[in-house]
Amino acid sequence: MATTRLSPAEIARQLLGISPDRDERASQLCAETLLTLIANAYAAPKPGKLRSPKKRQFAIRSLVTGTNFLDKREEARIGSGQFSVVSYGQALAAGSDFGASENLALAKAALEGLIDPQTRRGQAGTWLLYPFAEELLWYDARQTQGRPWDVRKVYMRGSGITLARLLLNPSSGAARQHGKRAVAALRDALQDRSQVAHIASHLEAPLAGLDRAIDTEPDEVEAWDSGDSEDLQPLANALCAHAASIMGQSGVGSTAKLWRFRNLLGVNLAVHTAQRAWAATGTPEDERYLLLSVGGPERHANNVRQRSEECYQSVRTRIREAIIRTLADGMQELAKRERRTIDWAAEFEARSNLERVAEQLPKARTYQDYEIQARHAFEQAAYGRPIDGFRVLLESVGMVRGHSGWRYLTATPDLMGAFIGALSDRMPMPSREFFEHLFKQWRIVLSPEIASRTSLLKRLDGSELARNARRVERLLVEAGLAVSLSDSTTIVGGSLGVGL
Repeated sequence: MATTRLSPAEIARQLLGISPDRDERASQLCAETLLTLIANAYAAPKPGKLRSPKKRQFAIRSLVTGTNFLDKREEARIGSGQFSVVSYGQALAAGSDFGASENLALAKAALEGLIDPQTRRGQAGTWLLYPFAEELLWYDARQTQGRPWDVRKVYMRGSGITLARLLLNPSSGAARQHGKRAVAALRDALQDRSQVAHIASHLEAPLAGLDRAIDTEPDEVEAWDSGDSEDLQPLANALCAHAASIMGQSGVGSTAKLWRFRNLLGVNLAVHTAQRAWAATGTPEDERYLLLSVGGPERHANNVRQRSEECYQSVRTRIREAIIRTLADGMQELAKRERRTIDWAAEFEARSNLERVAEQLPKARTYQDYEIQARHAFEQAAYGRPIDGFRVLLESVGMVRGHSGWRYLTATPDLMGAFIGALSDRMPMPSREFFEHLFKQWRIVLSPEIASRTSLLKRLDGSELARNARRVERLLVEAGLAVSLSDSTTIVGGSLGVGL
């Protein structure tokens, strides 16, 4: 009999089709997605042939971070025998020339500028570079006391493997064509040769053949297989279409496209979480929206921002209730099938300390009984990870600002660039039409015309939203993503837009 069917990860998969981690930002999500594509040669592997996205790149990482990732390694000497693996790592971490090398300090300085600041926390093993080339991508790593560094799960938890599956092997024909175009363009962008990519390849060359192949773990296969879930097909359709548009933009450099792709992954997964929660809780259609507040007066005088704060908290509450309902449904379904034989304690995660809940479940008879125990379980164990995951993903793409008491939804030029890229096959268009597509694709509200389709205008004056929309237009123009015409019409993705 299967166990831990009521674990936080399993309940998240039942609700969302995927199990996002609470610490996984868009940077880690993007890196794991791209590493999975790279490891499997940008093609869907045959059954049983999935290759792990875990990639070490310990030489280049030593140079970039100033940390010797080759410490405590005992392999034979490398090159002409002048260096052991450990001393090679020491020399790279120092960033000074050695042997026949030259200008390592300059290379180090250049590569340090590519460190993603959102990942620069904790051990250097979790630092990532911007996802601009195959050679600059690697997996999380940790060093335990007295042992060498090795790649392992820290912030990357398998969500990127699932998203790679959605790109490589979606179920619908239309999505398959979009996915094929997106993956081919991603390959071309990541393999676009640059000087920093050449440096990374050169530094890794002495270690070729020394590192053993990394075995694919069962949970990586599980993450891949979960991409076949029917619940994920709307996400697959949107992801493939949006990624194909972003990566297919003409006149846009490969680094800009890859950065927009990174932001797209984060916002699409977060919006998928909200949409699944709305569906699970039966949220009325006119309450399914994300209100973005851009600029404006201070908080106390900014009604749009205050309603955005309420909107953000409302979505988090819906996710919470959806998790509890999914858990209660799971409890009731197990009881119907296996009441006489089920070991309730074994169905929960071992470290969850839900013994009291397990003791009460055999006494449950009505759905309300199961819901009460599900609420107790939620309060005591880590079932809220998707709620934190929703916040962290949106924070990492610039769509959430503020502190714990007053977080609100907003937009940045980078985020708007990702939206425009995802809609580039329809560009240029007037801002009013752009706002329409934002609502249709991501349930984003920016203007009174769109708000009229929701319950929002019952709580917010339309004139304030009109000013919010104009501030968004100014943001787009100032970022070079739109052009303002003399008749006050703003064209998004026009002559000054997508091409930059």
